Amino acid sequence: MSIISGKDRRLARLFGPDGRTFLVAADHGVTTGFDSGLGDMAPLLSAVADGGADGVVVHRGTAKRHAPVQRGTALLVHLSGSTNLSPDGDVKTAVCSVESAVALGADAISVHVTLGCGAADDRAALADLGAVSSDCERFGMPLLVMTYVRPGGPRSASAAALHAARVAAEMGADVVKATSPDLETSHALATRIGVPVVVAGGETGRGATFEDFLETSRQTLETGVAGLCVGRWVFTHANPATATRALRDLVHPRVPATPAGLAEPFDLTRA
Repeated sequence: MSIISGKDRRLARLFGPDGRTFLVAADHGVTTGFDSGLGDMAPLLSAVADGGADGVVVHRGTAKRHAPVQRGTALLVHLSGSTNLSPDGDVKTAVCSVESAVALGADAISVHVTLGCGAADDRAALADLGAVSSDCERFGMPLLVMTYVRPGGPRSASAAALHAARVAAEMGADVVKATSPDLETSHALATRIGVPVVVAGGETGRGATFEDFLETSRQTLETGVAGLCVGRWVFTHANPATATRALRDLVHPRVPATPAGLAEPFDLTRA
């Protein structure tokens, strides 16, 4: 008889039976304040749950005060923070612990790592990530690592994205969030990293409509990535529940949601 670990059980809350996941990132308030368009959290999180997202990423205060108690959408508590009040806001620091997230009822842990900020900052980021990864193993918590690379380095955007994603996987990430400049990079992320990769939604605006973003996301999913992790395209939409539902249906086109927002659990033996 095989033994199912706590981490396996929690991962099954994040992924549908198709092996895919749709996550909504709503952790922007620490970094940008109100500038990102992220406003009243309680109705937003209810809308995200109503829309059937597999999981939502928030900071500890939002998890404590505003995350609805429900079964359909997993809670990922984000442990990294910085503000754009600083000229070096790309450099993140630990603002919560795995143990505190577990006490809040988190289903998974999220951290943000930006590489290419300088030798000292990269060393600190890797040290923090290693410590969080060890704690996640100890508590049986899945670890999502959001990977970014500061622009202007010697690598192409594609090579940098692949390198950062591999760093996250090597450090123990169970799921990697990555930026992808093109479909070829998305395919490489899907096939070369060794753990499920979800692609970031990116910035809104620049003349693109939500329908444009849906089409881009459809093409991205066809490369084989494990899903999407989207923030602004959801929480700046006039109807976040509608936006969530549209993206959820794109990620899980053949997985009907139950009234509780749940699909049948992902069979880990087929992963």
